[in-house]
Amino acid sequence: MKTFVTWDEYENHIDSIVNWVKSQDLSLGAVYGLPRGGLPIAVSLSHRLNLPLLMDYYDRKIVTDKKILVVDDIADTGHTLKDFENKHNVICTFHYHTQSIVKPNFWVTEKGDKWIVYPWECDNSDEIQDYLV
Repeated sequence: MKTFVTWDEYENHIDSIVNWVKSQDLSLGAVYGLPRGGLPIAVSLSHRLNLPLLMDYYDRKIVTDKKILVVDDIADTGHTLKDFENKHNVICTFHYHTQSIVKPNFWVTEKGDKWIVYPWECDNSDEIQDYLV
């Protein structure tokens, strides 16, 4: 079973993250989005929070002593986020599944058992990503 996130819902999720970030004292220096699902989110947050967008996480020269906002669409298993779980990062996701080995600092909503299709994906996307097959 699939659930579809619309562009309006996408914007609402961005608003939620922006509001949370602004309510915290985080001293952020940049935003990084995990490829693939985190990239559109990172671009939107970069504009909305007036933060540089890191295209290469390991090119931290522009950040120095500030934290990096690491974003992804979902913390499902958490394996893609595991390498970014440290005191130098703040992790935010649109969705969070309680089975995830990484608990984001902030997530917009909990994921149930449905497959989530984001607006930048194809409506007929399979319930397993093609790069995992």
